[in-house]
Amino acid sequence: MMNRLRRSLSRERKANRDNDNSRKQSVRKNSGLSQLENLRHQSRSISVAAFPNAMSSQTVLQHLKTAGAKYADSAKEDILAALQQFKDLAPSTENFLFPDGKRKMSFRLSGTIPVPYKGNTYNIPVCVYLYDTHPYYAPVCYVRPTNNMVIKESEHVNKEGRVFLPYLNEWRFPGYDLNGLLQMMAMIFQEKCPVFAKSTGSSGQNSGTAAPTNSAAAATQNTAASNPPYPTTTPYPTSNPYTAPSANATPYPINTPFPTPVSGQNNPAYPPYANLPYPAYPMMNNPAASNLPVASASSSTPNYAQSDAIRQSLISAVEAKLRNKLQEKLEKFQDKKTELEKALADSQVDTSKGLAIDQVIDAAMPLYRQLLENYAADLACDDVIYSLGQALKKGSLTVPEYLKRVRDISRQQFIHRATMQKCRRTAGLTI
Repeated sequence: MMNRLRRSLSRERKANRDNDNSRKQSVRKNSGLSQLENLRHQSRSISVAAFPNAMSSQTVLQHLKTAGAKYADSAKEDILAALQQFKDLAPSTENFLFPDGKRKMSFRLSGTIPVPYKGNTYNIPVCVYLYDTHPYYAPVCYVRPTNNMVIKESEHVNKEGRVFLPYLNEWRFPGYDLNGLLQMMAMIFQEKCPVFAKSTGSSGQNSGTAAPTNSAAAATQNTAASNPPYPTTTPYPTSNPYTAPSANATPYPINTPFPTPVSGQNNPAYPPYANLPYPAYPMMNNPAASNLPVASASSSTPNYAQSDAIRQSLISAVEAKLRNKLQEKLEKFQDKKTELEKALADSQVDTSKGLAIDQVIDAAMPLYRQLLENYAADLACDDVIYSLGQALKKGSLTVPEYLKRVRDISRQQFIHRATMQKCRRTAGLTI
């Protein structure tokens, strides 16, 4: 009886041990799998975080090829350098109508650029369209307001939102690039903000409604509360068109719609960029007091530091342009000088050697050469007969000797003159 109890207890203990071992193995296996999954997830995260530039480079290059870029490598480097500084911009493509009236697929950078304005930082929505010859031709820039924004027209931004800058007119790669263009836009917009929040209320008075500060490509309405509201507008005074914006405002009229891209159309052939001059600045019209917003001078003090920075930047750009033109002129004149010196050296005659008088003048064809030789011989015969007559007068020759020599020379002269007439007849000349 005792042996049976002992054997049953032994079997139960063995079964318990087997169950414990199986549970431990299962736990270890599950733990190992979870650790393996964690390692895989971490490796994927590390690989994605370690190569963001490679992914963006491939994206930019793909969009450039879609837009038919002629200088894809140079354009890619320029775009990536700009994206390093302005991270809210995103590359894409769009079937865009360029100012010359040609519609074609173009590379686009859309998003926002940060602009400090009166102590706050606003994200101004912009779009930059590149020609297929970028970076050797200036891009086309627009301010693209959202639904609750309006454009403030100025000498740098027209009512359609197109941006006009000296930087664009004087574009010359590699001295000018996208990074410098975006920085210049931020500096100009810091002086004169190109967009304002729409006013609310039936009476037309501004209630200070905040506009979302993110672009249509990256922002949502939920982020608007964390950013400062866009400045609002007041009637534009006709006496001083360059004063700063005011706190009291009236609504700005709805701006002209931004050029709408059309997809699915065939792109026409595009002329070379060198034949397309960049448009000049738009002339400032005399605005009415009800439709051009600007603030009173008492709301803020002028930002002299930024004005000096813009002035210095423009001066530097003009100096660089003049320096490049002067260098081109000098190189052209130097090449012309070398060419003239070479031509002068080739045309100079070596006076140290004897000059053959008979070889100075020569005919182009054998027939003309024969005509020339016989004409010279005819004139020589005349000279000899004249000399014989002078000798006869002086008594140096007797009359029979004079007649004999004149008869011989006249025979030779007759042959020369007959040959000349035959040559003239053969050459089609007058006899």
